[in-house]
Amino acid sequence: MIPYIFQAAIFATSCLALPSTGDASGLKVDIDWNNVLIECKTTATLQSVANPPLLSKSSTRENALSSLKSVAADYVRYVPWFPYPRLSVPEIKPPVKNETHCSTSWDFTYADQLLLDFMANTPNVSHIINFSTTPDWMWVTDTPYEYPEDVTAIDWDYNNGTKLRDPSLKEISEYYARLLSWYVKGGFTDECGVYHESGHHLDIEYWEILNESDSEHTISPELYNQIYDAVTAAIHEVSPQTQFVGLALATRNVTRVRDFLDPANHKPGTPLDWISYHFYATPDNSTTQNEAEQSFKMADTFLDEVAEIEAVRKAISPSTRTTINELGTMDPLGSTVIYDNYTIPEEYWVWSGGIYAYIFSKLAVVGIDAIGESQLSGYPGQYPSVSMIYYQTGLPTARLRILQLIQNTILIGDKLVQTTGDESQFHAQAFEAADATKKVLLVNKLDKELTIQISDFQNADAKIVDVTTGGNPWRTEGIDGGIRLPSYAVAVITQS
Repeated sequence: MIPYIFQAAIFATSCLALPSTGDASGLKVDIDWNNVLIECKTTATLQSVANPPLLSKSSTRENALSSLKSVAADYVRYVPWFPYPRLSVPEIKPPVKNETHCSTSWDFTYADQLLLDFMANTPNVSHIINFSTTPDWMWVTDTPYEYPEDVTAIDWDYNNGTKLRDPSLKEISEYYARLLSWYVKGGFTDECGVYHESGHHLDIEYWEILNESDSEHTISPELYNQIYDAVTAAIHEVSPQTQFVGLALATRNVTRVRDFLDPANHKPGTPLDWISYHFYATPDNSTTQNEAEQSFKMADTFLDEVAEIEAVRKAISPSTRTTINELGTMDPLGSTVIYDNYTIPEEYWVWSGGIYAYIFSKLAVVGIDAIGESQLSGYPGQYPSVSMIYYQTGLPTARLRILQLIQNTILIGDKLVQTTGDESQFHAQAFEAADATKKVLLVNKLDKELTIQISDFQNADAKIVDVTTGGNPWRTEGIDGGIRLPSYAVAVITQS
């Protein structure tokens, strides 16, 4: 998620400036099939943020859930987030305890509706669940915070305080243990000794600890590590098989990663299974071509940052895995809100999907475990241009179709081989499947058609997502030694 304001968009690769114009002729892709770089271990997946368009009374809910189901993949991430306190916090009010009375406010009405829909539409895959929003009453504030009763209201002021009222961390760890017990053990006993039965016995494979703690509550690295230790220990008492994802950083802070991965900064036996961090390209208000150009440059900067983090991870905790579980872009006129009389153009959805395809390809070479496109559902007031579906209908945009194309064509175990082309205009990466099927992923970085020669691919098929396909499924064309790649298009060419 993007905290409060735009993030400054600040995996081994060189930074290449994209020309505003260039020679589209004489372009070619050279492939050395004998030079295997790595076997693909990277899962293309996504995140879904709990928000009102996914509630049962929403007119777009059914389409949105169908869109989710079409791209469900391992490590799909689900996050109830703080702008919707009543959707995200099952214990919205603190327990009331005195000599004559004890009561709690546990209520899973909305949490259940949203999470169970999510799980039902992501069957047969693993999940990363992150109830990232801690109750505001757990934090020291000058006055109690009044959250909106309207569950559809967006409340950017929730998430107050920088110091927990219980420094022992017993309160926050028991909160998460009860929350997880509701979903995996059929219920829990509350602070007053009252048992609440849910009947749920879900398999929750991965649990992520908080979200963007470098901005939300401005949690120090030391406090975050302490919370991580306490919460993981409490959850393991409930669900011993659950693994954990740590950090979920808004920025690529290498020092913070190093601090987290150092076992000396944790209690003995604390599992450091996964780390996660995020990236959004945030171009300035300009022409479509300039926004795309800026975003590809920001992506190259991000790739350099990933290389730094990977060096630290391999040196300190090589068994820890990595998920980049928020990856997206923002149209400057359709970021948090949509400006008056503005419509997000179709080409935006295509080049935004191209950013995902480009980063996925580069990080597959690095060996990153999972890359999650952000986010399933956005709408005016909640990052509409980060959405993978049209907020008006819940149907897929080209961003979702490009993710789906990658999922359907680039498989775990495929061999990535040495591939070269003119990176100032397009990106190419070749793959060879276990059955010897040859494939190449192409991303056009420019707002013009490119003619690209690929002599290895004769009498082959190209699956293409571009402005003409939009949110519809990709089209398939026959090619013979070359392709005319439309502006911003993403294509996968297959030669059996």
